[in-house]
Amino acid sequence: MNFLVIALISIAFATLLTAVMNLFDLVPAYIISSDKMLTLPAIAISAGVLIAAITYLRDKDAQSSDKQRKTDEVHLSIARDSFDEVYNLLKDQNNDRTLWVSASRLLLKTMQLKGQIQSEEIRKAFLLAEERLRSELYQVLSFSSEGNANRQPLPPQFFYGIDDWEMENSLDQAAIKADSKVKAHYVNIDENLPEPEYRPLAHKSIIAIYNFLEYPEDYEDPLSMVEDWKGNWADRSGITQGAMRYISHNKQKYVVNGVLHSRANNHNQTDV
Repeated sequence: MNFLVIALISIAFATLLTAVMNLFDLVPAYIISSDKMLTLPAIAISAGVLIAAITYLRDKDAQSSDKQRKTDEVHLSIARDSFDEVYNLLKDQNNDRTLWVSASRLLLKTMQLKGQIQSEEIRKAFLLAEERLRSELYQVLSFSSEGNANRQPLPPQFFYGIDDWEMENSLDQAAIKADSKVKAHYVNIDENLPEPEYRPLAHKSIIAIYNFLEYPEDYEDPLSMVEDWKGNWADRSGITQGAMRYISHNKQKYVVNGVLHSRANNHNQTDV
């Protein structure tokens, strides 16, 4: 259809151009009639066809863009719901093999939607939803430890799927506890045989979740665009004064084995 419209535009434009040239005596008389009045209908018809064809292409392009945007909005909505479901599956810090497999599969399928989104603003919204989930999963897959201000990664015992992973110090013992016990069952028509229990988390489900936590290589960190504060901390008051004093002090001092050292030879109040 587009080919026919383009061909029609070309013919109309050629006809219009020829008619206009004839009107202004730019075309030899033996090619076009010397009666200039005969060219006026040709100009009107050609111009009308040209305008109609261009309008059609413009409207069709607008419809295509609108359709793509609606599709992108659907993908974004699905992605947000799926990200919420991934978080809900893991938010209680469980080490259930089945739940981890479900969460990792859903996450991988959801990330495939990003490549199908063409609208720039909707793609940005997808990236924000992705970053929110990354932050939420970091909280789930780490824990606070006494005596350490930073959150700590889950220990390897966790991934064996045992209930007392926080208390078990030995990976060997964790593996033994996670082993499926062989039990004999009487087979009869009234009861199903119980499914064998297998606790260790699937390797690829772990890798899929943790790969998502890593920021992509092309990630543009918005913090890189934040400019350092200018001016002297002594001149600053209000809500930022404590933060400004900390940054100024931290830029001048550092500690090694409990001993305070100066980062520079001058101890003046420096800019932050």
